[in-house]
Amino acid sequence: MSPPIPEGHIPTWVGVGGSPQSVVRAARFGLPLMLAIIAGKPERFAPYVELYKRALEQHGQQDLPIGVHSLGFVADTDEEALEIQWPYYKEQFEWAARERGWRPPTYEQFLAEVDHGSMYVGSPETVANRIATTMQTLSLSRFDLLYAVGRVPHDRRMATIELYGREVIPRVRELLAAVPETGHPPAAAVRS
Repeated sequence: MSPPIPEGHIPTWVGVGGSPQSVVRAARFGLPLMLAIIAGKPERFAPYVELYKRALEQHGQQDLPIGVHSLGFVADTDEEALEIQWPYYKEQFEWAARERGWRPPTYEQFLAEVDHGSMYVGSPETVANRIATTMQTLSLSRFDLLYAVGRVPHDRRMATIELYGREVIPRVRELLAAVPETGHPPAAAVRS
């Protein structure tokens, strides 16, 4: 639990997408680190977590929180979440691909991100397991979910927010509380 914020102060985090210089700058200024992970395996950011901790120490700063900000979508079932999110994800990333010169996304790439990467898409249990694993792997104190990538209809966005708040977050807390007893994070759910 964080100490109360003094009146007139706004908590500030430094968002980093992969630049070691940004990680060191956050530590130098004594600001919490928020890793923005939008693609690839989250564990590839472990060197940045270690760099941040070393830089905090070198700059005489106290330990500070580290978080991750990633994409996701929660529905009642894994199948429903995939079915709803995919067309909007595809549309969004096709636009980005045209603008930035990337290859357009494929469904197989989307599924790989969901199963092993930084897309937290599925049922509350699946998403909670994936988040808890990422939090344990990277020693995080915070996880921010950018819900509903693309132009997902408002009612679907509200449903994912509801599931995230009522089911995913409490389940992540349960899973993380159980880690010290087992010595390792829960296995992330992956479709076969």
